[in-house]
Amino acid sequence: MSATNDTMKQISEYDQGRIEKILIIGAIGIGNLLLFSGTLRRIRRHFASAHITIIVLKEGFKALYENDPSVDEVLVLDVDKVKTFRQKIVFIWKMRKSRYQLCITTFPANRIEYNLLAFFSGAKRRVAHKYAAKKLRSLSFLQNVRIPVEPELHDLEQNLNLLKAFGITPDDEDHRLFLNIPEQAHDNARQYMKENDLYDKQLIGMHPGSSVERGMILKRWPSVYFAELCDWLTETIDACILLFGGKEEERLREEIAVKTRHKSLIVTGLDLLSTASLIGKCALFVSNDSGLMHIAAAMGVQTIAIFGPTDPGRTAPYGQEHRVIRTGTECSPCWSINNLGVGTVRCIHPENICLTELPVEMVKEVISSKLSTVIQKSKINISQSRKERKE
Repeated sequence: MSATNDTMKQISEYDQGRIEKILIIGAIGIGNLLLFSGTLRRIRRHFASAHITIIVLKEGFKALYENDPSVDEVLVLDVDKVKTFRQKIVFIWKMRKSRYQLCITTFPANRIEYNLLAFFSGAKRRVAHKYAAKKLRSLSFLQNVRIPVEPELHDLEQNLNLLKAFGITPDDEDHRLFLNIPEQAHDNARQYMKENDLYDKQLIGMHPGSSVERGMILKRWPSVYFAELCDWLTETIDACILLFGGKEEERLREEIAVKTRHKSLIVTGLDLLSTASLIGKCALFVSNDSGLMHIAAAMGVQTIAIFGPTDPGRTAPYGQEHRVIRTGTECSPCWSINNLGVGTVRCIHPENICLTELPVEMVKEVISSKLSTVIQKSKINISQSRKERKE
């Protein structure tokens, strides 16, 4: 199979039957990893006896897959820590010792680093997507089984397209997000609820933040708008607002809490999976386009997603029950499928009007149409919480 052949060729059944070790290179980001989870499950079903290793690019992302029965091993190549040439060589040397026969790079990964990592894995067959941009600069030709990107597809479906390399047709079960939460994480969430007197309350989760890397801070709806929405929900349905986010977002959440007339709880002290469990206790989740938004969707929580520069066609919370809110500004989305991997996309306006001009009333209107469902979900959650307390 030629490394420069642009035509996707299915790996033969004979060759698939000889695959014993599989390496998966996960795209950076919580959401990106979750949007691969359905594809991963199907790969496990197809290669039932193979040893599957996944590489994650941040230490904090390891938890997403270390409890997943589809994965045998999680390797961490922390891009914030592994920076020197020697560190990178040591990692590659250890990786090559495993003698992988198949390497799969998840979507989106149109960067030279991903393609070099796949090539240096030593795997004879390297499956990835074929992107429109940066064909030479990204060294994408180092991947030798390339699945054409289909611009109209959601990122979850782009990942499912990787299955074409093995002649697999996805089923309905594959079109889902999976997140394995250990019992200890559920216990941590229950203990947090007890300590903060959250039982018997209508919990509404919010994530007002986003990553700050590569211009992603532009995905944030203004904090003053979140504060107004918090007060409205508290006054309308007596909601208890939980403000979620990482350590780097504590100042943002404190800023919102100060601006509200009613008390909101800044969630701290929980690891990623315990946070996911607590999100699962919410009747509604309101968020910017973020990893926690996808966690809420994976936990089955109805999600209201506020989009600005990014493309909801690609990264909206997956499922019919969720809603996306955006202004429809002419220049939005400016982060499109066509500029994947080209670096930081900068706003052409003094401020990102796709979000600053998205009024709170628009979000209130969407939530109002779902209030009966939210209240009913709260009753179910409260009933379940009471049962858990007795047990």
